Amino acid sequence: MNTNELNSEIITKLLQLDEEIKLTYNTTLDNYLGIQILRSEGTMYECTPEDAKVFAYTGMGGDHFAFSTQHGMIYDLDQAPVLFVQPMIFDCPVKVVARNIRDFFSLYLSLKEIYILERFDWYKSEKDMFLDIEENYAESIIERSDDINFLSDKLEQYLAIKPIGNAYSYVVRTREDIKC
Repeated sequence: MNTNELNSEIITKLLQLDEEIKLTYNTTLDNYLGIQILRSEGTMYECTPEDAKVFAYTGMGGDHFAFSTQHGMIYDLDQAPVLFVQPMIFDCPVKVVARNIRDFFSLYLSLKEIYILERFDWYKSEKDMFLDIEENYAESIIERSDDINFLSDKLEQYLAIKPIGNAYSYVVRTREDIKC
């Protein structure tokens, strides 16, 4: 096994889903999701925590997602917290967004847009989040609803997940419980 390979059952399932989408629909998972899932550990930026394992890129400003091994204490990457690393956000480039990768994709099922996760620092309440989604994401979500529904069904099937009931509370609690 390649030492840079991401040892994650969830990543393996996502790569299988990507292959199915390529063969059946002549497109890729990242065209639906907006992030590129990696087969091997990705390159870290200076702000990426040393113990992190990069598993996806957004293609925007170096933004990437990584597993936090909590200083090498977590070996099962599927149980590792997920970080959103944004090198261009100089004052706070690293944010915990989910307790694990399964929850990360459950958040996608709830929010319908990955980039909402970058804005949680701006929200003081769930109402703030809903207002921001309405102002900045609702139109795009409606326009992409067929693709979002298709991907949501596939993610539920491949990962055996459901949407998180209250995404705002989940992210707030997760950030209180897990420090990066």
